[in-house]
Amino acid sequence: MPPTTSTAHTTNSSPRRPALSAAGMRGRTTAQWFCLVVGILLALRGLQQLADGAGFGTPGEGWRASQQLLTALMLLVAQRSERWARWALVPFALFYTALAIVGDLNGHEAFGLLPVDGRDKIVHPIYAVAALLLLAAGWRRALKRRAEPSARVPG
Repeated sequence: MPPTTSTAHTTNSSPRRPALSAAGMRGRTTAQWFCLVVGILLALRGLQQLADGAGFGTPGEGWRASQQLLTALMLLVAQRSERWARWALVPFALFYTALAIVGDLNGHEAFGLLPVDGRDKIVHPIYAVAALLLLAAGWRRALKRRAEPSARVPG
């Protein structure tokens, strides 16, 4: 007697697909893509700075590399879920907004630990603005979704 459930059906019906599978990549939100791409960029930059012998003087490249690696870890973990990606953008946007403002005002470092160079004065505001725009768009979509069912009148 053949089994009632096929192996193909059992495998494909699993709700937990790998985040980087072909199907998982197609269904990603913009926030998830942002977390994935920026997470990879920050991880590569942090690793490159540490490989170049970044020091932990104050301010030092080692501190910036550590901050970039921790931020990358947060983003790469968060990119696996739409909800996590959206929530990860909140501290990311706040931190990079503050970093852009403080780094621009001081000109050489932010918070006494993180050195700021010419590239950072361009990249930090881009990260901050992009994350803030994604947050605003996500919340707008969420509010719109919540309002749609209540707009229907039962007939």
